Amino acid sequence: MARLEINVTGAGHTISPAERAILVLQAQSGQLATAAEASATVTATANALRDAILPHCPQDDATGRTLEGAPIAHYSMSTLDTNSHRERISTSKDEWTEKSKVEYETTFSARAEMHIKFSDFSLLNTLATQFSAWQNVKIQKISWCLTDRTLDSIKGATRKKAAKDAIQRAYDYAEVFAGIEESELKSKVKAVSINENNYYSQSTRPQLHYGKGMRMKTSVVEKEELMFQPEDVRLEATVSGKFVVED
Repeated sequence: MARLEINVTGAGHTISPAERAILVLQAQSGQLATAAEASATVTATANALRDAILPHCPQDDATGRTLEGAPIAHYSMSTLDTNSHRERISTSKDEWTEKSKVEYETTFSARAEMHIKFSDFSLLNTLATQFSAWQNVKIQKISWCLTDRTLDSIKGATRKKAAKDAIQRAYDYAEVFAGIEESELKSKVKAVSINENNYYSQSTRPQLHYGKGMRMKTSVVEKEELMFQPEDVRLEATVSGKFVVED
C-alpha cells in the first residue's frame, strides 16, 4: 500500500502595535488654462508642504539621513503628473451650410503625491488637520506599519507559528484519512519538503475620528482636530509542506 502523502499550507501571524504612520497627501490643481499654470500651482503647493514638515525631520549633517527619533522619519514626493481635459462649450449652426459647429475648450490639471512617515502620532493629527484645510491639498489615505527592526525581530516567531500550523494540519488529515492514533502522529507523520513563502503581509484597519476639541489660546472659538487612531499591525506568513505517513 502506497504511503499517504499530505500537502498543506500553514499560516501564522503576529500582532504588534503600530510604530509608524504613513500619511499620503495629494497636491492638486484645478482645471487651468495652460499646463504651465497647473504645474506651477502644484509645485508651489508641494514646496509649501515640504517647508511645513522639514522642521520635524532634522537631518544628520554628516550622513544626510533623518535623525533617529525625529517626529517625521521620512518623506518622499512623486513625479508631477499633468493631464488635459477637453470639454464642449457651445454648439452653433453655420448660416451658409447649416451644419452644426461645435466649439471645445481644453484645460489642464496637475497633481503629485507626498508620502510622510510619522513616528509622532500627535504631530500627525496636528499636521493632517492643517493640511486638510489647504485649498490644493487632499488627504488620500493613511496606513500603519512597523519599523524594520521590529519586523526583523518578529518574523522568526511568525514563521514558527506558520510551521506549527502546517504540522497540525498534517496531523489532522493523517488522523482522519490514515487512521493514525493521536499518540502516534508525531512518530508516523514526517515532513519531507517545505516551501517558504518569502512574502510577509502586513495589514491594518485604520480609523479616522473627528471631534477632538481644541480651544485656541487667543480665541474662544473651538476647532476640530483630526484624530487618527493607530491600529495594531498584523504580520502574516505562510509555509507549504509535504508530509508522508509512515507505516
